[in-house]
Order: sequence, then C-alpha cells, then structure tokens
Amino acid sequence: MGPEQPKTDGLFSALPKQKAGGHETLDGDTATADSTGAQYRMRISRLTVDKLGIKLYDRVSAVLAEIIANAYDADATEVTVRLPFGTWLAPLPGKPLGDRYEIIVEDDGHGMTAEEVNTHYLLVGSDRRGRFRKDTSLHRNRRVMGRKGIGKLAPFGICRTVEVITAGGAPTPKGYQVSHIKLNLDDMMFDSEDDYIPEVGPLDGTWRGAHGTCIRLTNFNRKLVPKGDELHRQLCARFGIRRDDWDVEVFNTRESEALPGLAQESFRLGELQIDLQEDTKVTFDRTFIGSEGVDLPVSGWLAYAKDPYKDEVMAGVRIYARGKIVATTRDFGATAGFTGEWGVRSYLTGEIHAEWLDEDEDLVRSDRQDIIWTSELGQTLQTWGVKQVKDLAKRGRSSVRRRTRQVFEEAADLDTRLLKDSPGDPQYRHSVKEAFRVLVADSEREAASDPKRVERYVQLAKNIAPHRELLESLHQVSKDVDSPLDIVLALFQKARIAEFYALGQVAQERVDVVNRLRQLITDGNTLERPLQELIEKAPWLLAPEWTPLGMNDALERVRYSFESWYFKKSNQLISTTSIRDPERRPDFVLLNGPRGTIWVVEIKRIDYHLTDDEFTRAVDYLESLEEFLDDNSEFGAQFPIRRLTFIVDNVDRLSRTNRRLLKESTNVERRSWYDLLEQTDQAHQDFLRKVEKLRRDPGGNDDDDQ
Repeated sequence: MGPEQPKTDGLFSALPKQKAGGHETLDGDTATADSTGAQYRMRISRLTVDKLGIKLYDRVSAVLAEIIANAYDADATEVTVRLPFGTWLAPLPGKPLGDRYEIIVEDDGHGMTAEEVNTHYLLVGSDRRGRFRKDTSLHRNRRVMGRKGIGKLAPFGICRTVEVITAGGAPTPKGYQVSHIKLNLDDMMFDSEDDYIPEVGPLDGTWRGAHGTCIRLTNFNRKLVPKGDELHRQLCARFGIRRDDWDVEVFNTRESEALPGLAQESFRLGELQIDLQEDTKVTFDRTFIGSEGVDLPVSGWLAYAKDPYKDEVMAGVRIYARGKIVATTRDFGATAGFTGEWGVRSYLTGEIHAEWLDEDEDLVRSDRQDIIWTSELGQTLQTWGVKQVKDLAKRGRSSVRRRTRQVFEEAADLDTRLLKDSPGDPQYRHSVKEAFRVLVADSEREAASDPKRVERYVQLAKNIAPHRELLESLHQVSKDVDSPLDIVLALFQKARIAEFYALGQVAQERVDVVNRLRQLITDGNTLERPLQELIEKAPWLLAPEWTPLGMNDALERVRYSFESWYFKKSNQLISTTSIRDPERRPDFVLLNGPRGTIWVVEIKRIDYHLTDDEFTRAVDYLESLEEFLDDNSEFGAQFPIRRLTFIVDNVDRLSRTNRRLLKESTNVERRSWYDLLEQTDQAHQDFLRKVEKLRRDPGGNDDDDQ
C-alpha cells in the first residue's frame, strides 16, 4: 500500500485469532482447503532447494540482502533487522547448543494474502516480471530487484527453519488477515514430485491493524554473523539505493556482558563509506557506452581509496542493476602490465550502475554475484571498464605516491628529525626529504608500521642526499618504473655511479699508498718498521674492498685491554701497534677488517725467511686473542672472525707440519709482498679506470669492465 497505510505494529505481537473454518478473502469470502486439507502447498524438488538455496547463499549478509530486497520490491518504507552481531549462530559439532539465536526481518510493505502466498511466494523459480507483466512495484513504481524467484530459498543457506508471517491485501473493517507458515528444510529435502506442505503457524488466520511481512530464521547451521562494522559494510556494498522513502535499520540482539538487558548498537543501511583520494575521483552521469545506436547508459564513479582496503567488501568496483549488486570486479579483466597496475590492484574502488544488465536480456548470474561477461553486452561493459581503469591508473599513480609519502614521513617523524640534525642547513634537509619521498613512493603502505624498515629508508636517504647526480637519477628512475622491486633494482644500479664519484678522491689517495708500498718493496732494503706503519695506517691493503676500513674506538679498546690481559696472564709486555709507541718494536700489528674481522698481522721485511719459532709465537698470539675475546663477550661480539696473516716472502724454513697448517688452516694465511702489491694495485687501478670512464660517459654502461 501507499505511505498513508499505518506502520507495522509487529507481526509477532499477540493478536486475537478468528475461529472461522477457513481464511477470509479480500471480498469477505472464505478460502477453503483443498481435498487434502492443506491450505498452502509448494511444489519443489530437493535438488532445487539444495542448488538454489544452500549452495548459492552461505553468508549471513547475502541472505539478509535477499530478504531486504524482497521488502523493497514489496514497497516497504521501513525495514527492521534483528540479529546477534559477532556471533556464531550454532556451536561446533558435538558441543552444547548454548543460546538459541534467531534472525528477524520485519517490513511495512504491502504484504501478502493467503492466496498470494500460495501463488507467488510458494512458487519457486518463476519470473515475477513476466508473471505480473510489469517490472515495477505495486504502489511506488519502484524498479523491482527480484526476477528469478529463487531469493526466497536464500535463508536455507544458513538455517533449517524459515517462518513467514505476512498480512496484506485490501484493508477490511477487521484490518489485514495474517498468513503464517513454517518451512522446514529437513522436510523439504525429499526426492519426489509430491508437493511440499508447509506447517501452518499459530498466527495464521488472525488479524492485525497494519500490512507487512516478517521473516524469522531459526535452527541455524554454523554460520558467523560479522561484527557490527563489518556487517554494515557488507550490507551497504550490496545495495546502491538512494531513496527518501527507504530506510533499513539493523539492531544487535546480543546482550553486552557489561550492560546486560540494555539496548544494543544499531546502524542504518546507507552508502558504503570509503575514504577516497578525492583528486582521483571520476564521475559518470548517464555516460553512454557501446557502438552507435546502442543505448547503454552507465552512472556512478571510480576513484582510489585513501588507504589499502580494510577488507574484501571495499575492494574493487561494485556493479549494480536496479539498486542491487550484480558483480564486483578489481579491474574489469584488464590484462597485466599496464602503467599504475599496482595502484589499481590495491586502491581502486567505485560503483557503477547499469540498469540494462537486468532488463530484457537477463545478464545476471543466479547468485547475483557476477554478470555474464561473455555476452555481447558484457563484453561492451568490459571494454569500456578496462579503458577507464587504465586511464585512472595513470592519473592516480601520483596521488597514491603522495599519500604513501605522507604516511612514511609521519611514521619517520622526518621533519622533526632533520631539523634537529641540521638546523642550519635547509638545503640538506630538502635533499634528504626528496630522496626519502622517492624511495618510499612505491612501497606498500603497511610497511610504514615497521620501524626498522622506515629507519632504513631514512638512513639511505641521508646517504643519497649529498650526491646531486644520484638524486637526479632517483627522480628519473621514479618516473620510469612502476613497482617497489623495480625501483630498488634501478636505484642500486644508479647508486653505483654516485658511489664511484664519491669514492673517486678516496681511490686516488689509496693509489698513492699503493705506490708508496711499491717503492718500499722495490728498494729491497726496507726494514720492518716502515712496512708495519704503512699497513697499520692503511689496513685496507689486506682487504681492498670498497668498504671503509679504519682503526675505530672498539679496536683501540681491544688493543689496550688485550695487552693488559696478556701481561696478567703471562707476565710479558707485548705491543700490538707500530704507531702508538714509536720507541717500541711491536710484537705484531692488530687490525680490524670488514664484517667483524680482527687481524693478527705478522709483518716481515722484504725477502725474509719465516722460522718455526716465529710461526709458533704468532699462532700463540692468535690463540691468546681468541681466548681473550671469548672471555670478554662485549669485545667478542664485535669481532666474531679472528685471523692471522703473515706478510712474508719465504716460508721454506718452516717444518713440514707448519707448512701444512699454513696451507690447510681457514684462519691462518700467508701473503708475499708482491702478492699483496699486485692484488691491491689491480683492485684500485680497475676502480679508478671505471670512475674515469663514468666521468666521461655518465649514462654509459660499464658491463665490459666487470
């Protein structure tokens, strides 16, 4: 009926029952039972119930959507849903039953008479639009959602008992007569052509003052009712209705443990709320798609969400026909490899209304969860959608990056830190922020919650910022690549160029040291002292990798502590440096190397022959050092790798046992002076040659020098 009809006063309220032998019709006649005595009947096969009810609808929100859609088609203006939020409706098998829950959906629509229950509701699989020869509702001229006549079976996807209590038809002096039936799944599941006779409920034949329908579900399968926020999102996503004469309110019937018996939370069905990056939103208002002469209008919008999806309900584009969802797509089937693809997969959202999907040709799947994309009209929509997605991906990429940068900067507290580190150098702060923004632009947003990862980005940005060439390369890389992996790979490729530039001067200084070493070796009369001093000042001669090696505070503390520890143990003074005490001849040189290495270096003059006593004494020093480090975990943790290196030209005077030990040991080695010179000279000359080539051709490829 129209809006002038009274609001429903609750179909479960106690109503006086009439004692008539049959049901009074709208004209006052009595509807008598048939020869079997049954007033209501359904003809349905077990297979139909199983495939069209249980199999298609296995989520609470999907079932509620079907019942609510039926209320909409019945011209309801108010719908009330009551169910327990965040609750399993049935226990695990073998567990006690516990609370017995129910779901109630009540509306103030036009309801049904007993005859209409029989001819419409209990008739399964009939096209209602063909049956009524119209596709609009009875009084409000709404474009009805229902078509296939199977939505009434949806509740059996989650429960085994469905009660229908409805009052409709024309008003009488007594009001509206109630029809009350109970459908039991166990009784319906028979493989027979016999009609199913539903149970008649106690309210059947009574009268009430308002029209409307109530659906009550009980005897549940083990299904989970989502929590309030999630249930709200799931239901909102299923409807695209925007009408002033349509209101759905959903109440939580599960009592709070803290406030038992008090009214619980509720929500009203509305538009699915997703925070959008507004500068990406594209709106369509009856935009026509397809070839000339084909009237296929679409309306709605596409945009990027401000943050990655909270759940699957918010993901992708929802497609509606007649206000009800018929499909969800992430990208309209766009093939991989387009610009901005990563952003589309993570942030694209929207809603598209295409009424023609559910017009003359039925292009909607039975479960209303997808359309028939292979149809001609489906292909037309897909082609249009793919183009919109790719266009939006190009435009939205910068917006996604901007939002990602903002999240990472907030996580790093970057402005505060840079101002504290360099209050008088705004140019440096600007360069660090530029580098940081490019580095994080294509990162996954969730990574900003990882402090270690954020800190790595900050430190890398600080290292890159002083190198103008690398900063410019970074900006170029960010335009050319589209994934975090690509940008990192490209970054390190570009970083090699900046590293070569930055170390060019250092490399020249090192080559000067190598030339000095060459002079000392060539002289032939050089004593041990100048060789020891050179090695100690330039420890990288032993490991010419391009990681800065030097005498740090930890090494100095180890030297001092080890010498003291050794004196207490053996009552002998030793020296581990040729620089700290120029007046004293060192017993050996103690150096630090890459990756936590500490070196005992025994240096002998040019063309010297190592003896067994000297070999044994140096090995004893190494063993003492290892004992000291193992006893002092603070130092030992910093230097887990301990090595002994002899720099001596000849070992022919060593015993066979010591020569074998020197050959087979993993932490004792020997190098001749010419070996050391050749290895170090080659590494540094190659490096300088590459730097010079890159200076001449910054954009060139140095693969031929690898």
